[in-house]
Amino acid sequence: MGGIARVRVAALAALALALAGLTVTVTGVPASAGTACVDTVHPLGQATGWTEFVEGDGHRTSESEGSVAYGGNLPTGMTVGSDLTVAKTVPTLVVAGSHGEWFNLNKGSAYVVPKSGVNHNSGGSYLSANPIDFATAFAQLRAASTQWGAAAATGTLVEQSDVVNRIIVLRGSDPKLNVFTLTQAELTAAKTIAYDVPTGAAVLVNVRGASVSITSKMTLTPGGAQPTTAGVRARGPFIWNFPEATSLRFDVGSDFGGHVIAPRADVTVQLGVLVGQVVAKSFRSPNETHVAFLPATVCLPGTTSTPTEPEAPEQRSDVSVAKTVSTASPRGGDQVTYTLTARNLGAAAATGVVVRDVLPAGVTLESLPSGCTIAARTVTCAAGTLAPGASRSYGVAVTADPVAGAGAPDDRWALHELTPTKHEWQVDLEPGETRTVSVGCPRAGAILSDGQLRVDHVDQGTGALTDVRVLRQESTGLGTWKAVVRNDATGRAQAKAFVVCLPPTTEVTQGHRHALDADTNPVTASYSWAAGRRTATLSCPTGTVPIVPGYTTTGDAPRWSGSEPVGATGWRFVFDLDDATTVVPSMRCLRREVSAADGHRHDLVLQHVARTVTVPPGAVVEEQVICSDLAKGITATWSLPAGVVHLGNDPRLKARAFRLLNTTGSAQQVLLDLECLGDRPGPEVRGHDLPVVVDNTATVTSTSEDANPANNSASVSMSVQPGAVTATALAAAGATAKVAVVRVVSSMPGTGTVVLRSGRTVLAQGKTALRAGTVTVVTVKLTKKGRKAFRKRRTARVVDVVVTPARGARDVRRVVLRRS
Repeated sequence: MGGIARVRVAALAALALALAGLTVTVTGVPASAGTACVDTVHPLGQATGWTEFVEGDGHRTSESEGSVAYGGNLPTGMTVGSDLTVAKTVPTLVVAGSHGEWFNLNKGSAYVVPKSGVNHNSGGSYLSANPIDFATAFAQLRAASTQWGAAAATGTLVEQSDVVNRIIVLRGSDPKLNVFTLTQAELTAAKTIAYDVPTGAAVLVNVRGASVSITSKMTLTPGGAQPTTAGVRARGPFIWNFPEATSLRFDVGSDFGGHVIAPRADVTVQLGVLVGQVVAKSFRSPNETHVAFLPATVCLPGTTSTPTEPEAPEQRSDVSVAKTVSTASPRGGDQVTYTLTARNLGAAAATGVVVRDVLPAGVTLESLPSGCTIAARTVTCAAGTLAPGASRSYGVAVTADPVAGAGAPDDRWALHELTPTKHEWQVDLEPGETRTVSVGCPRAGAILSDGQLRVDHVDQGTGALTDVRVLRQESTGLGTWKAVVRNDATGRAQAKAFVVCLPPTTEVTQGHRHALDADTNPVTASYSWAAGRRTATLSCPTGTVPIVPGYTTTGDAPRWSGSEPVGATGWRFVFDLDDATTVVPSMRCLRREVSAADGHRHDLVLQHVARTVTVPPGAVVEEQVICSDLAKGITATWSLPAGVVHLGNDPRLKARAFRLLNTTGSAQQVLLDLECLGDRPGPEVRGHDLPVVVDNTATVTSTSEDANPANNSASVSMSVQPGAVTATALAAAGATAKVAVVRVVSSMPGTGTVVLRSGRTVLAQGKTALRAGTVTVVTVKLTKKGRKAFRKRRTARVVDVVVTPARGARDVRRVVLRRS
C-alpha cells in the first residue's frame, strides 16, 4: 500500500448513510508525523520556466498559454505565450527537430530550424542557437523523478464513498511538504481527487506503474474549489511524479491542477486542460496548457548520491521583482510611495540587476531614493549584484494627481467622435479537430467589447451544425479574445470568429482627446452543475457596464442559450448542459465615463435595443437587431427557449445578425438584443465623481543568465478617490533671495493663488494660471518678511504652501523649501 495511511468506509455503511441523505466524512492518522525535506532551488533544472518541456516529439492542435520546448519534432503549429509577461528577447518557443506552421508567438522569441513559420506578435525574433541541452536536462530530470519517487509517503489518503461518486482526498498537515503514493487501481476507483493540505505546502504525489491513466475530476479543496489557473498559482505547488511510467493518459472531466513530471513517458491528453508544468518524453494533446510554474525554491525529499547520478543542474540566478503601494485608496493630492523590491531567488549571484518603473498617468513624481534616476517618466534603479537570496528595495514617492472637478464646463457641447471597428477570421475544422482561435484588436490599446464564433457549415452528409461545439469563448485581455472549438462531425466544418473593438481614445476635439477605460481584471465565477438548464448572474462595480461576456468549461461544451444584461451592472448567463460539467462564465467591465482631459470628462451614451422574432420549426434563420441613428452595436445579447441553438452572430456595427437553429417541431419565439454605444459621448462634466484606478508595473533585468524570466514583472493598482482637492503643491520647492518656485498639479484649468507661510507669517504669494492634468511651475515673490527670514536662515526649511484654485477647495501642503 506504499506506506500511506488509508481509511475506507464499509460499503453497506456508506450506502445506508447515503440513502439517509447524510454526508460521509472520514479522517485518518498519517503514516509519519513530519516530512524531512530540503529546500531545493530550481528543482526542474533546465525545465524551469517552461510550460511544456518535452524530450522528443509532440502533436498539438491547441494553445499553450505559456512557453514550449520540444527536443524532437512538432509538426503542427500552435499559439504560444499569451499568458506570459516576459521580454521579447526571452526564448519561449523551442523546436529542435522539424516544425510545422504557423506558430503564433505572443511573447518572447523562437528557436526553430529553419527560421520560418512563426508569427512574432510581440516583436520577438528567431534565435540563432538552441538554449536547451535536452540530453543533459532529461538525464537530470529522470534522476530527480526516481529519487522523489523513493520518498516515503507521509500523508493520509481518505476515501469518501457513496453509490454515485467516490472522492479521494489527499490529506496532509505538514506546512512544507506532504508526500502521497497512488496506484492505478486507486486512480481508477476515484471519480474525484481533492487536495486537503495547508495553503503553500508542497504536495508530492508519486504514482506507481508503467502504464497510468487518470480519469478523475479534480478539486483544489475538499469543498470543491475548481483547479483554475489562479487557484493553482495561489496554492500548492502540486507535483505529480510518474517515475516508472512509460505511458500516461489524461481523460479528466475538469482542469488538472498540478505539475506533471513524467520524463520517461509518452503523455497523451484526451480530455482536460493541464494547469502547471509538463515534463514528458513525448506529448500529444488537443487541449490547452495553462501557466503555473513551480516556485524557485521547493522543499522536496532529500536526494541520495549514487555513483551513476548525473551532475546537478547548473546553478543559475533568478531575479524577480515585487511591487507594493503604501495606500491602496488615496485621495487626489495625497502622497503615496511605491516600493520596488528586486530579489534573487536563484542559487548563483545575479549581476547587473536593474529595476525599472514607468510611472503611469495619474501620478507625479515627488522624490527618488539613492541609486535611482528618472528619464521620460521611467524610473531606473541600479541594484548591481545580488547574492543568492539577497534583495534590494527602493521607495519611489509620488503624488496621486487630483481628479475632482468643480465649476461649470467651458464648452458643454464640445463633443468627440467614437468609432468602433469589427474584425473577422475564417476558421476551418477537420473532422474530429479541436482548434484554438486566439484573436485581438489590431490597434494598440483598443478595448474588445464582444467576441463571437459563428458556425456556418458542415460538409453534407457528415453531421449537423450542432456537431460543432464551442468549449471556450472569452476575453483573455483588454484587447484579446480566445475560442476553443471542436468538430464532432465526420466531415469538414467552417466557422468564423468575430470581434468588436472600441478605440483606445476618442477623436481629437479642441486639441484634446479622452481615453476609454475598462477594468484590468475580468469578473468570473465557477459553477459545478448537473445536466439541464443552468443560470448564473455576474455583476460589475458601480460606474461600469458589462462587455465581452464569455465562458470556459472543464468538461463538455454547453449550449449558450442566454446572455442578457440585468440592471445597470449585471449580466445573466443561461447554459443548457447535456452532462454534468464545470462552467466558468466571465465578462469585463467598461467604465461609463471617459478619462479626464483638459479638466473635464464625458459619460458614454449607452442604449439597449431588443427585438422578438419567431423561428420556424427545423429552420436555420438569420435575424438582425439594429441600433438607433448615431449609435453602433458593441455587445450582443439574446434569450432563447430550449431547443433553439445560437449558432453565433455577426457584428455589422450598426446592426447585429444572429444565426439561429430551431431543433424542435414547433415555431419558437426568441428575444434578440444589442447593447449600443453612441457615436459621441455626452456633454462635458467637470472632473471625476468616481474613483480613478491607476495601474503601475515594474520590471527587473540582469546581465546574468536568468532561470525564470516569467517573474520579471509585477503590478499594483490604487484607486484614487476624488475628494475635494483640485490642485495641490508637490513636496519639494526652491527659493532664491527674491522668489520661491513651487510645482502645482491640478485636475482643472483656470487660475489660482499660491501662498507660502510659516505659522501665520506669509513668506511669499502670487497668482498663477493652472493647467489641467499637468504640473505647473509657479514662481511667487518673497515678501519682506520672507526675504528677511531667508537671510537669517540659508538652509532648507519646512513651510506650508496654500493653493487656492478658482475652481475647487483650498489645499494646504507642507513642503521642504530649499535655498538655491
